[in-house]
Amino acid sequence: MDASDVAWLRTTEGESAVQEASALLAGGIPALAILDRLRRRLPAASTRAALALADGRRSATPKFADAARLYFDREAAEQASPELVAEHTSRRFSAARRIADLGAGAGADTLALARRAPVLAVDRDTARLAMLRANVAVRRLTERVEVLEADLSSLALPDVDAVWLDPSRRGPGGRVLDPARWSPTLEVALGIASSVAGSGIKLAPGIDVTLLPEDCELEFVSLGGRLVEAVCWLGNLAGPRRRVTVLPAGAMLDGDPDTGATTIGEPGRYLFDPDPGVGRAGLIDVLASRLDAWKLDEQIAYLSGDRPVESPFVRRFAIEAWLPFSERALLDRLRSLGAGRVEVMRRGSPVETNALELRLNRALTGGEVWTVALTRFRGAHVAILGRRER
Repeated sequence: MDASDVAWLRTTEGESAVQEASALLAGGIPALAILDRLRRRLPAASTRAALALADGRRSATPKFADAARLYFDREAAEQASPELVAEHTSRRFSAARRIADLGAGAGADTLALARRAPVLAVDRDTARLAMLRANVAVRRLTERVEVLEADLSSLALPDVDAVWLDPSRRGPGGRVLDPARWSPTLEVALGIASSVAGSGIKLAPGIDVTLLPEDCELEFVSLGGRLVEAVCWLGNLAGPRRRVTVLPAGAMLDGDPDTGATTIGEPGRYLFDPDPGVGRAGLIDVLASRLDAWKLDEQIAYLSGDRPVESPFVRRFAIEAWLPFSERALLDRLRSLGAGRVEVMRRGSPVETNALELRLNRALTGGEVWTVALTRFRGAHVAILGRRER
């Protein structure tokens, strides 16, 4: 979609075409058949735009409660921060006077930030800015958002006291991992961010932490057990060196990166599988102390303990048995326990879990569901058998 397409889609005729395309998509009608049907009364460009918006809204549905009213194509929807994540990060800006949202795209973060303070939304993509304007209008935030088309690498930052910056991390071949090839580059982004009182830079969760300044608070955000975002907070928006936030619970764990202080011991009564954000933030030792738990291996994030501690940062399994890994021995033990089906997970094991799970489930005839965790104990490969409790 381009900006003129978005303008037409906002008309009564355009919205009617989108509603028709959405209904046909929901009914399983192929895209080519939908285009053929719409072309009976609309120009080819309009039919493509209507289908693109219908497809984008469908992609955005898991992220936004009102996705059926918003303006995204599929790519914009895939790149947009989920509303829960955008709402969480926007809270840091509650004391800001005016926020610059740099690399605003179709406006997912702008919509959340505008609830905190007036926003200057900047991007160089005219189509994305057209979507942003439409989304701002849908949310009735037009008076709180100023839109500017500009290239961030040459932008003279206007009168703002806080910045939210989302560098473009996509190229012709897909995701770009090298921060020196982002637009703007990480170096330029850090320069912009350091020019205001407080700022946040949205990063890929796999960011090389050695590239970030010492005064950066690095936060990892997990949504529904999946690591979705990393943020470098600077200036008056920064806090502890590391933080992990688990959504939708909103629970936070922070502290200094792991020091290796946690003891190592054999599996106890419970196995704790930490949220991926905890390991990425290097806060396994901090979590272990809260759970009164220990590690099974210095390099593995699984923890074990004897108390059934409740925590939003882990999945907890009651351990029934553990043994050196052997598929034959594992199957025999599962049969003796009356297992009828297993779910296999791993940390630090070379075994392909899907294939093993399929073979085990074919061989089991009992009725109970068990979890098998493949991991290492003091460097040796082991299998831990248990039941998920939380």
